[in-house]
Amino acid sequence: MSRRLVVIGGGIAGLSAALTAARRGFRVTLLEKNRSLGGKLHERWVGPYRFDAGPSLVTFPHFFEEMLGVGRLTFQSVEPHTHYFFPDGLALTLYHDAERQAEEIGTKLGAEAVGRWQNYLTYARRLYERAAPVFLQLPIHDVGTLLRSALFWRHLPYLPLIDGHRRMHEAAEKILRYAPLVQIADRYSTFVGGNPYTLPATFHLISWVENGLGNHHIKGGLYQIVRAFEEALQEAGVTIFLETPARRIHLRGERPAAVETHNGLIDADAIIVATDHTYAQQSLLGRKTYPTPKQSLSGLVFLWGVEGVSPFGHHNILFSGDYAGEFAAIAAGRLDYEPTVYVCISARTDSADAPAGSENWFVLLNVPPVGSAWREEDTMRFRERAIRRIRQVWGAFAPERIRAEAVITPAEWASMHYSTGGSLYGMAPEGILAAFRRPANRDPYVKGLYYASGTVHPGGGLPLSLKSGQIAAHLAAQDLLSERIWVKKSS
Repeated sequence: MSRRLVVIGGGIAGLSAALTAARRGFRVTLLEKNRSLGGKLHERWVGPYRFDAGPSLVTFPHFFEEMLGVGRLTFQSVEPHTHYFFPDGLALTLYHDAERQAEEIGTKLGAEAVGRWQNYLTYARRLYERAAPVFLQLPIHDVGTLLRSALFWRHLPYLPLIDGHRRMHEAAEKILRYAPLVQIADRYSTFVGGNPYTLPATFHLISWVENGLGNHHIKGGLYQIVRAFEEALQEAGVTIFLETPARRIHLRGERPAAVETHNGLIDADAIIVATDHTYAQQSLLGRKTYPTPKQSLSGLVFLWGVEGVSPFGHHNILFSGDYAGEFAAIAAGRLDYEPTVYVCISARTDSADAPAGSENWFVLLNVPPVGSAWREEDTMRFRERAIRRIRQVWGAFAPERIRAEAVITPAEWASMHYSTGGSLYGMAPEGILAAFRRPANRDPYVKGLYYASGTVHPGGGLPLSLKSGQIAAHLAAQDLLSERIWVKKSS
């Protein structure tokens, strides 16, 4: 009889874990607390405007094609990929095309800046090639698996060369010198909810992922990923319960026994917890985690239907005048700073997302993970600051142009997804061993209990969450079905 596996949480990590486990031969039940699957990746309509109200871009499209099959999703390359606006009036556009990128930087900053940016991308690519294969594919906390993996042994000589001793900002200043380019490089720390002044320089590899490998939109919106997973899960025979939050994990000795829900107990031989790791420890397992681990960035989101045609592209960054001060304030839990403003207009690539002559603006501000302590007056103050910064770039913008509006606060992130403080990426990634400090995918005390989400290894973002679910399911198959997965693969 097939082994019973319960997945708690229907975000991307949970969907990936459930599908991978079902294909490995487990009898899988998936529990989701909300009315729809997807977790932070969700879709909202505000009047006639459609929004991807969580993640706003996709990298590593082949990860999704390998799991869901080629053709289920239509990936659209975004080019140019990001428009940057600086407080002094400088505007820089980043392209995947190397020639166009060189022309843009050369025109705006000069020939030396072109060379420095190219050197930086070479540096970022080397970091990626040295570190990413191991960190993305393997359960790095599982020494036994690492020692049996040809992939690990092939990359082991390069791991001391991933620049973990410097901080991101320090490395960026050394390589780039030009302040606008340094600020762009520092911004990649936010892709993992981090701070460039404390995050190891290793994470500059993220820059290569976007600039070298490319970022993408999905025709019809990123929520198409969830719809594709739903189809695949049905085909794989996974049982899905929506509006069914897990209340408690029951153990029998050192092994899982069942998951308690409002409808009773669901028996399990193995459990994959695909929700916030801190929440799981404190609420599902009743473990004491004092003090609560420091959390990564949260986000204040405005969904605006905007009348008119702006000068913005698909992805836009409007930097604040004091980037270091912004991160320092967030780290201290203060709300007295001018925020950098991210504006995503998916209608630039997918015109059906907004009526003709108007645009759908997903506006994201980085804020501290204060959770339920967030107040309505905080929202209004940051709204005013965001509008003020936008008007510095587009003088014709005014609040009257906002024809439809919705807001997602840290308090809502916390309540919707049990994320500690409304953090978007779990524990704050800090220190030389930041990548290793993320919680492991296998519980150290309970045999048959695993973790998958953006809050555990390998980290946050859509492709890493997908890999997290895959790794957790593979560990379950290795432990309960005696499959030796990573030994078979050498790359």
